[in-house]
Amino acid sequence: MNFPQKMFFYIAIFTFGLSLFILSSCKEKELHAMQKVINESEEVELFLIQDTPTNPIEQDTSKIYLCDYEAYAKVYTSKEQSDSLKNTLLDTTNYISDVEKKCMMMPKYAMRLKTKKDTLDIVFSDNPCAKAVAKHSILKNPKKEEDKKEDMFYIDLKSENTIIKLIQSIVPKKE
Repeated sequence: MNFPQKMFFYIAIFTFGLSLFILSSCKEKELHAMQKVINESEEVELFLIQDTPTNPIEQDTSKIYLCDYEAYAKVYTSKEQSDSLKNTLLDTTNYISDVEKKCMMMPKYAMRLKTKKDTLDIVFSDNPCAKAVAKHSILKNPKKEEDKKEDMFYIDLKSENTIIKLIQSIVPKKE
């Protein structure tokens, strides 16, 4: 390799590393904000949802939507189950922050966590791979134009995460 090729090669590696750092730090900030709401939440609701999202323009105001997925059933959770769900969501060993999975989202479950000021909706997919998408109420209605950004963010879950296992243990089995 001559000098210009080496220089280009080193610049490419540096740029790639920098982009990975920026992407991971953005995801870390979102996860930190999500964990703050989870920690402060006073109400935890669990839902079964449709597997495809509904365009916001087509949503029926009499129905519940979480991250644009229509909820068709609310699952009762006891205080102990709600606390377990919160603790499991706070367990960072369930999340992957350094890799982004390229599989399709096929959600089944959703949770809504509420504090006095905020609402956090999280939709979970376990098939074909474990992923989640979250939407935070503060991001829905930004106060300033420059604060407008994507109001949903994706979270990759480890294949053997305890979040989906716990949800599956709470959801009644179909007979």
